[in-house]
Amino acid sequence: MNQTAALTHTYPQTASGKDTARWLAVVAAAHVALVAWVAWMARPALDSHLSVMSVQILRVAPPVEAPPKPKPKPPKPRPPKPIEKPQVKRVISQEPAPVPIPEKRPEPEPKPEPVKEQPKPAPEPDPAPPPAVVPPRFDADYLNNPAPRYPQISRRLNESGKVLLRVQVGPDGRAVQVLLHRTSGYPRLDDAAREAVSSWRFVPARRGNDALTEWVIVPISFNLTR
Repeated sequence: MNQTAALTHTYPQTASGKDTARWLAVVAAAHVALVAWVAWMARPALDSHLSVMSVQILRVAPPVEAPPKPKPKPPKPRPPKPIEKPQVKRVISQEPAPVPIPEKRPEPEPKPEPVKEQPKPAPEPDPAPPPAVVPPRFDADYLNNPAPRYPQISRRLNESGKVLLRVQVGPDGRAVQVLLHRTSGYPRLDDAAREAVSSWRFVPARRGNDALTEWVIVPISFNLTR
């Protein structure tokens, strides 16, 4: 460096302009050559120093492992885009407003007419009862029925009593059946009464103008008189 400074102080003071330019070019070339020579002279020492330092660093420093690469984070889910509501455009029509139609009210139901009670029919009169039955008769005077015969043995033995006979009389007034209703206590008297009544004539039973067949009780008494 001192040599460079000494060279700079040897510029001539009285040279002309062309000489000055030459000297400047020479000085510049000398400077460039000097810098190149200094750099070339310093290169081996610097290279050896750098190589030794690099070797020492490689021997002392442990191998540095490369840090693991961080796992990529999963992408965050994107929020769904809000659905835009369709805008409803109101169209104002020029149509006239509808005329309100009056509501039809339901007509009230007619009230049912009260049911008139029909007059009850008059009860039919009870049919006239049939005429009563007139039982047969055996005591009419015009019949001329003979009295029963008193048995002779009953007279001697003083047998007496009253017999009741049940007689069925036909429409013609004749005896159809003659039955013993109550005995007198003596068979001879009962048989004498039944024989006499079997031949009697009767007034037949009647209902109105109709002759009927009916039963009648005929009493026969046997009494001894002195």
